[in-house]
Amino acid sequence: MTLPGWLRPTLARRLIGALLLAFSLVAALLLVEDQLEIQQALASDPGVRQFGRQLAAGLEAIDDPALAARVLDAHLRHINGLRDQKPIFPGPLLAQLVDTGGRSIYVSGLVVDITQPGVGEHTIAGKTYWTYRQDSLHWSLRLAEPALSRGTLLSFAGWELGKQLLLAFPLVLLPLWVGVYTGLSPLRRFAKRLHELDLTLDLAPLGVDLRYRELRPLGQAFDALLQRLRQRRARERAWLHEAAHELRTPLAVLATQAHALVQARDAAARETAAAALQQAITRSAHLSSQLLDLASFDNDQPVPRASLDLTHFCADRLAEQAGVSRERGIVLELVAPEHMPVQVDAVALHSVLQNLLDNALRYVGRGGRIEVSLQRLPDGPRLDVADDGPGIAPADRLLVFERFWRGAGHDVPGTGLGLAIAARAAERLAGRITLEDGLARPGGCGVRFALQLPASVLGLP
Repeated sequence: MTLPGWLRPTLARRLIGALLLAFSLVAALLLVEDQLEIQQALASDPGVRQFGRQLAAGLEAIDDPALAARVLDAHLRHINGLRDQKPIFPGPLLAQLVDTGGRSIYVSGLVVDITQPGVGEHTIAGKTYWTYRQDSLHWSLRLAEPALSRGTLLSFAGWELGKQLLLAFPLVLLPLWVGVYTGLSPLRRFAKRLHELDLTLDLAPLGVDLRYRELRPLGQAFDALLQRLRQRRARERAWLHEAAHELRTPLAVLATQAHALVQARDAAARETAAAALQQAITRSAHLSSQLLDLASFDNDQPVPRASLDLTHFCADRLAEQAGVSRERGIVLELVAPEHMPVQVDAVALHSVLQNLLDNALRYVGRGGRIEVSLQRLPDGPRLDVADDGPGIAPADRLLVFERFWRGAGHDVPGTGLGLAIAARAAERLAGRITLEDGLARPGGCGVRFALQLPASVLGLP
């Protein structure tokens, strides 16, 4: 379900919501504080005592009962007139004036029967009143004020506080809105720049000044992403160019040999052309398979690990090459512990070992030796493929893992992709391949390819 635009979450609404929440919390805190102050004031110096003191002071100099009654009545009317203007008060202030002989000379409606001087609380006509009595030389003044409930006090305090917050809210909201609007302007420019990138397929750096420290990591992250995309696109373009270049030769050979097979005039010529055609097809299929392997390892998608015994894995791969090694008179050896359990990407590991063995079998001459060894090191397992072949010149060792690179000075057929595939597969295993001197032989040494895997691939001993 798609929400309408005005209901969709935005940073501006989020900040205003946070402001409203802060106002609500402040209002609640101030309301509690007001309630506590009101309760403390009612307990220590209630309003009925304040009225009583003022009225008693005004009556102190009067000794005439009629005059005293008129003065008290005038003051009481004035006070109740003011109270009528405030909806918080549930009723009028009651008063009774008694002379020293106990005779009541003034009563405002209801008799206020208070026996003890000072502040108190009485029930009069079924209602609760706060009361006050003060005795003087001539008179005993008794007052009763309708008690206010907690709910009434709370609603009154809330209403007064709410009016103040409503007046303050626009003054806070306006600068906040201006700050949010101007603060989000870099993000709007950023979104516009991204939209332009999507339209033009431009992978240049964004070049947007996000200004604020909190937003800079966003721009840096996008620039890093674009950098990775540029590198990936460059690799893909180079891969397509190199693949097209390398496939051109075997395809041309296929066309030539197919033409020769069609034009052959006798069985011997046809047999020769067919053999050459088959060889060209095999080379093209091998090159295509290697290109697919390289493309799969260039994919950064994670691959689940498989549990296997590295010793048995290497033994199986050597067994697969046993026929080729016997045909070429090459000795294959495995030097490894009895077991070495690991958890790795089995396809990538197979590609590394297969390509290293294939490279060694291509360059080691008849009577040579290839040794595959395993070691459990503190940094993790290490797999070596060493031979006593012609070796690799030190100047060329930095280039052996480049795609389609092949050393000069030999006529061994190949595509120049095997070691590049092995290097990419090693990266997929979170490992690395290094070159060292190989097995000693008369007149020099061969080459050793060492695959170092991380310690995290090791399984239980």
